[in-house]
Amino acid sequence: MSKDIEEIRALFPVVENWTYLYNGSVHPQPTPVVEAMTDFVRDWSQGGEAAYPAGMDAFLELREGLARLIGGTGSNIVITDSTTTALNLAAQLVAPRPEQNVVLEDLAFMTNTYSWLASGLALADVRFVPEVGGMVRNADLRDAIDAETALVSLSAVSVSSGFRHDLAAISELAASTGVSTLIDGAQAVGVVDIDLAATPLDFVAGTAAKWLMGPAGVGYLHIDDRYLEATPPTTGWLAASNVGDWDLRHMELHDDAMRFQGGLPNFTGIVGTLAAIRFREALGTEFVAARIKHLADYLIGELGELGADIWTPLPDDQRAGIVFFRSDRADEINERLRAERIYCGTFMGGIRCDPSFYNTEADIDRFLAVVAQYL
Repeated sequence: MSKDIEEIRALFPVVENWTYLYNGSVHPQPTPVVEAMTDFVRDWSQGGEAAYPAGMDAFLELREGLARLIGGTGSNIVITDSTTTALNLAAQLVAPRPEQNVVLEDLAFMTNTYSWLASGLALADVRFVPEVGGMVRNADLRDAIDAETALVSLSAVSVSSGFRHDLAAISELAASTGVSTLIDGAQAVGVVDIDLAATPLDFVAGTAAKWLMGPAGVGYLHIDDRYLEATPPTTGWLAASNVGDWDLRHMELHDDAMRFQGGLPNFTGIVGTLAAIRFREALGTEFVAARIKHLADYLIGELGELGADIWTPLPDDQRAGIVFFRSDRADEINERLRAERIYCGTFMGGIRCDPSFYNTEADIDRFLAVVAQYL
């Protein structure tokens, strides 16, 4: 596929409506993704169950495509409806005892913490490792772990400051302590190089709707081999390897992560996500990652020139595609940005900006021209 930026931008209708710089929140879908879903919905409407084989083929291929993105194995992938569902499934498989604890981080998203605070998995001892300068230090994580720690749950890239964990160090920490690891990869997969073959992690969860450019309603969980024999917390017909026998009285679970699947999956979203992965692979994952890094570098450099209070860590290996700066006028800035048809995020007393590969320096300059009036 051509690497001409204007040709790429022509495949993103969002550029006709917004200078869109919030791609790590909800990434706009390119035309090939929309067309793939439209075609499938038409086939479903015209053929009903006749479209089922194509949907199931896409489901199986998507497992392999997602695995390629993280250096994992397709048979270890569960397709879910969201990151939230994936994280909760992982938590149910770990199933800490009441006397155990879990270690979380202050830079987490609510999804990463609520299952431990207000559900059947709630524990008396939930430990939050504090952030320091927009990052969470490995030494502080290690200090929070003890003999009763069942799980360390972290975001590969923080939804807030944009801090990026060293997953190799997290893998080593888990190996040395015997603690399970649950990584939310929603803000990382598609931007950060993750290789589970080199840096094993027990669980990696994510969504299609962010950097993968897919629709909402599709998530995933990669489960390490040591959990593949676990009893599913819930079951459905897709979990049964003997489903073709139509045996209501006997169920044989799949040997791989299919045992954790439920019922009929979101075929339309799956078809769209698969098209998004094919689109990304046609562009080249290296091109996509390098382009996002270039634009994030440019944005950080220019914000620094303006004297912005940048919360995102500055070293390359401690950040990815998210850039966050703080301002006591964040709400005013965001209101003005929206008025100028520039879309970013605002929360926690600041502005978050996530340029993607289809964006340009001119997009960022438009953003900076507004921000400069308030700094």
